[in-house]
Amino acid sequence: MNTVPLRATANQTVQAVLGGQNCSLRVYTRQSEANSMVGLNGAALFVDLAINEIAVVSGIIAREGTLLLRYPRLGFVGDLLFVDMQGAKDPQWTGLGDRWRLVWLNADEAQAYEEGTL
Repeated sequence: MNTVPLRATANQTVQAVLGGQNCSLRVYTRQSEANSMVGLNGAALFVDLAINEIAVVSGIIAREGTLLLRYPRLGFVGDLLFVDMQGAKDPQWTGLGDRWRLVWLNADEAQAYEEGTL
């Protein structure tokens, strides 16, 4: 399990090597009218992921405690997960890197998390 370094900014792109994969993660804030997605001032966080500059997924909603990819996609090894260090609320950009951390789980860790054994 590795932590992806994030800053408390509304929009950012992070380069990281995760499981030997050269990843580019874009974490950004968008206004949302859906009540289940509303965070700070009606905004929600989303994630785009690219490996070696090739898009893997775009526009994944950031939810606390929910694997972002859930299924192997286009060769991405492992999964990503937002963790609330102070409770169980969905991430807001104001607490990224401190209250909310983005972690990468290898394939075994992701499976164990899904099974509730991690």
